[in-house]
Amino acid sequence: MTTRPLQGRLVQDDEPGAAEVLRLVGVVGDRLQARFAEINDTMNAAIEDAIDVLDDPEILDSMHASVEGNVVTILHLLRQGIPLERAQPITAATDYARRTAQQGVSSAALRRAYHIGSDDLLNHMFEEIQQLDAEADVKLRLLHHLAGWMHQYVDWITTVVLEVHEEERRHVLQRRASVVSGLVQRVLDGRPVAPADFLSRTGYRLSQVHVAAVVWMAGANQGTDRTADLTEVGQRLGVLLESHGVPLLVPVDRNAARIWLGMGQRTDPVDMAELRRRLDVDPDVRMALGTPLAGHDGFRRSLERAEAVRAVPAVAATPVARAVGWAEDGMTTVARLAHDLSGTRRWVHEVLGPLAEATETADRLRETVRVHLRAGGSYVRTGEVLLLHRNTVKYRIQQVEEMRGRPLEDGRLDLELALHACHLLGPVVLAGGGPSR
Repeated sequence: MTTRPLQGRLVQDDEPGAAEVLRLVGVVGDRLQARFAEINDTMNAAIEDAIDVLDDPEILDSMHASVEGNVVTILHLLRQGIPLERAQPITAATDYARRTAQQGVSSAALRRAYHIGSDDLLNHMFEEIQQLDAEADVKLRLLHHLAGWMHQYVDWITTVVLEVHEEERRHVLQRRASVVSGLVQRVLDGRPVAPADFLSRTGYRLSQVHVAAVVWMAGANQGTDRTADLTEVGQRLGVLLESHGVPLLVPVDRNAARIWLGMGQRTDPVDMAELRRRLDVDPDVRMALGTPLAGHDGFRRSLERAEAVRAVPAVAATPVARAVGWAEDGMTTVARLAHDLSGTRRWVHEVLGPLAEATETADRLRETVRVHLRAGGSYVRTGEVLLLHRNTVKYRIQQVEEMRGRPLEDGRLDLELALHACHLLGPVVLAGGGPSR
């Protein structure tokens, strides 16, 4: 018999015939007490057969103690007619919840164990109800009452044990994070760390090529923990870069983390343009990547390079700068410019003049010149990149030269750098583009 679909309903004291139903509850409780050992065994067997993760000897011993404690409590409450609100948490049950959290058993498995145990006990109750000398309608009311009572009991006890499980899980994660953070800091400080110990404690291999990333949520509320979101970003990076194993994530605070991606022995550079195109993450995510470097020293230096350019996505107001890489052309120079936005804004205006205005026209002309210079001065190649006719490109270049009062080749190095800074940092370095952030 499957009792799950049964809609239980507790009998109220003032209902006609309620006294008889409640008397029979005690009778069923006494009969079940006489079968205590059998019920305990069948409940344990049902849970063990249904949930594969409970195969550790220590977990099983703890589960058996929890089952026994629950059966004892249930039968005591039923036999004595004690209201459920007077029940106390079962020590064995809360110990079992803590142990499962420590062993990484999910709360879903814990919850399911209680429902399976409840079904098993309801089957035994039904057997005893069938043996009673009572009218059919009284037996039906009794069955509904006991089903409703068991539903309330499972709801109460699972609330208790799941809170204990979640609290212990947080403690476990905090302890593990502390251990991982300590080991990572030893490597970053240049202190000796045994690779085998690092691997066993973090699940990440030091003896390979690493790409480090600094990732954070822009404008995030410090009261909200975004570690789970950052973990998903790390996993996404791992997929896109085809990393070896699970990325190593070390939280900096609730909204920022350092992430290392193991690349095996691959040292090929990260294609940042392709990465940005395929990243597909929350628009608030900002990141800076280092370069592929090997071993303990590479683990540290790749992070240093990521940190060196994090100022760009930290202050930039352009989509292209949400994710940047140390090895990108001119990125380290722009990162230095980003540390002094007021000075950079003045310098950009001195170099670009009217082109430094925060207007659509100036933006269009800046992009045309930037692409034209990177295309080696070719009107055709510039047009292909910007999807413009070569004559349109030529006309815009002439406009810019008239605005500057000199050809592009005059002061070209400063011109290219100023345009690149505008391309990456956006309005924060333009005249009228907004305050420094």
